[in-house]
Amino acid sequence: MGRLLNMQLSWPATILDRLRRLFEAHWHRVGGGRYFVDTAGTQVEVHFRMWFAQKILRRNADAYWPVHPATRVRGARFTVIGVETSPGWSTGCEIDGRGGLYIGDYTQIAPNVRLLSLPDGAEAPAAPIDFATKIGRHCLIAMNATVGAGVRLGDFTIVGAGAVVADSFPEGYCVVAGNPARIVKRLDPAACEHWQRPNAYVGYTPLARIGVLRDRKIDPALFDRIWGAA
Repeated sequence: MGRLLNMQLSWPATILDRLRRLFEAHWHRVGGGRYFVDTAGTQVEVHFRMWFAQKILRRNADAYWPVHPATRVRGARFTVIGVETSPGWSTGCEIDGRGGLYIGDYTQIAPNVRLLSLPDGAEAPAAPIDFATKIGRHCLIAMNATVGAGVRLGDFTIVGAGAVVADSFPEGYCVVAGNPARIVKRLDPAACEHWQRPNAYVGYTPLARIGVLRDRKIDPALFDRIWGAA
């Protein structure tokens, strides 16, 4: 009897999951983007749940990259992201780009991370002319970490879980941890792999079409600092 009841309760979920998979596989055939298909298996693949929350329910609708429904994004227009990085893709994050925020290619953000471009309680400028906070490429910001306003992190910086980063580490190639964060290990640059995924995406947009985001989704002055006249 219990097994029959479990089957009766599980079949609606099974049908919904199959419908979701069909939607993701064929959305591009009815005029939508190919991001469901092309980002599958990447570090920040687009999920239907995120898409639905942003595009239909309009949560974090200004973000041009996939964001978890339980994450809060402010200042998406003044946030410039690189290839295959989606700040707030994990749950419980706070992403504040109002003061200008840059996050480089393939940098990964764990759950419950705070990325700030303004001190807590500070008034946001109308339009920042530069990035208050910059995080390089191939970085990792571990769970529950905070990166404060004005911080510069170079390529291949690993921020330990629960760390509070108030100082800059622009040279990169290091592991920082603690409160306040300090270098606990240096990384060998020769052992750090630089790579580029074919058919790369910046959020929901193919890298080959990055120019469509200028002014439409990203402040032109900040866009040009990273992408130039793309």
